[in-house]
Amino acid sequence: MKVAVIGCGTMGKGIAYLFLKYGNFVQIYDENKLSVENAIKYFDSYIKEEYMSRLKILENLEEIDKDSDILIEAIVEDLEKKKLLFKTIETMVNKQTIIATNTSSLSINELSESLENKERFLGMHFFNPPAVMKLVEIIKSDWTKEEYLNRVVEIAKNISKEVVICKDSPGFIVNRIARPFYLQALRLYESGISYELIDKIIKVIGFKMGPFELMDLIGIDINYSVSKIIYEKTKLERLKPSKIQEEMIKNGLLGMKVGKGFYKYPRESEKLEFKYRLNLYGTYQMKNFKFFTIGYGAEVFSYEDENIIKELRKLDFEHFVLHNLGFSISEKIINAIKLEANEVYKSNIATKEDINKAMRLGANYPIDVID
Repeated sequence: MKVAVIGCGTMGKGIAYLFLKYGNFVQIYDENKLSVENAIKYFDSYIKEEYMSRLKILENLEEIDKDSDILIEAIVEDLEKKKLLFKTIETMVNKQTIIATNTSSLSINELSESLENKERFLGMHFFNPPAVMKLVEIIKSDWTKEEYLNRVVEIAKNISKEVVICKDSPGFIVNRIARPFYLQALRLYESGISYELIDKIIKVIGFKMGPFELMDLIGIDINYSVSKIIYEKTKLERLKPSKIQEEMIKNGLLGMKVGKGFYKYPRESEKLEFKYRLNLYGTYQMKNFKFFTIGYGAEVFSYEDENIIKELRKLDFEHFVLHNLGFSISEKIINAIKLEANEVYKSNIATKEDINKAMRLGANYPIDVID
């Protein structure tokens, strides 16, 4: 198969690597020659067999092979720049060439407007890092034909990806349903609960990272930008971006990439190794306390007995967090996530199976977000 990847940043080089790894002929292009050089170094680091005979470095877009099977755009997340690229590139490839965008949040329908042949255009959203993350969201526009959709599903499966399909909507599946993970946590922080406590509780109940750790990793500016795009499209008050992030961006607190966000870096992140996984889910009332669990650990609240820790150890909980707020922090965050998942399903954006699959593989959620 003949693939073209336009844009050699973090996502573009990762996508190109995947296709090279699985034996495809790959063309790469980026206006920034340093990005191309970095992509080559990346390929050299991970591809041990000879691959240069299957790689074509384009000096300009006119050199793209007309009979390419698929072209994947992975340039900067800017609607007008992407539309200009699609308008330019459309005449350079055959009418049967699939044109896909790796956008994480821009409208596939709006991007389609730049094309004459809209039926072969769709979203093919990889997750960072593409070489590791198993999921690809495939997003169809109002004009995407089934034959092209089916071809892209097969293309993704041929590079060992798990696929979910959705209609065009703000944030698609993962970014839309993940918004409350951050936004509800930020609201709790605004109410006076420490972000360290929130992160620890979320990890204790089975998530790999807390929301504030994850915002720092993604970048406060990037996380805020995605929230802003989704809010502007949906106008839903529950998805309104946080003023806290806005202020952090003004003050240059962008997270790990600049050494400071919610936390200072370098930082030793607390890792929780779980000895047991209990088949418990929900809020439980025991003699002198309540606790909330999803099977890995417990968040204990409304307690007053000093023997609580002994009681929990008897239940085989290896990790738990005690606080006396009178309500479950984790339950508030998980309920907000589940509300969003149900809204996505009721809006006919994706199936229940694909929603749960997307959040497990694309966001590493340890729970089903919809029943």
